[in-house]
Amino acid sequence: MPKSDTESKSPVSPMSSHPEPMPDKVAEMHRIDGSANPLILPVGKVTTSWTGHILDRDDGKRLEWSYNMDLELSMVQLWEYVFNAPPAPHPTHEPRASRAWINNNRLACSFIKRALSPSEQKLCADQWDPVALWAYLKDRHGGAVPV
Repeated sequence: MPKSDTESKSPVSPMSSHPEPMPDKVAEMHRIDGSANPLILPVGKVTTSWTGHILDRDDGKRLEWSYNMDLELSMVQLWEYVFNAPPAPHPTHEPRASRAWINNNRLACSFIKRALSPSEQKLCADQWDPVALWAYLKDRHGGAVPV
């Protein structure tokens, strides 16, 4: 039996005069490269430098340093790479996003390392994963650097 005109149309919300899309007709949007990952953009040049306390093993100011570093990482748009790291894009399928992700990771590590004493910098010189670097500092300083 054929449906009437009113039965074949999409339902209309009482708050809107526009028909609501039917679930089977909603198109899934993809980026041009077909990836399902969110777009990773380069942070760009960090125009600020750490002006706070320089963290050293024996100075007793680890909590102050950690709090201020957390704030600074937010201001320079690197917080996410240390505390809620996005997944690494596939280098073959998403080459630009992958390069941006790698550069942002290095930038986050460099920013943190610039806030360490020279002796602390030497101990973590080869660490270029900001999540691992933060965990290392927390462990090295007796867990006093809150994550």
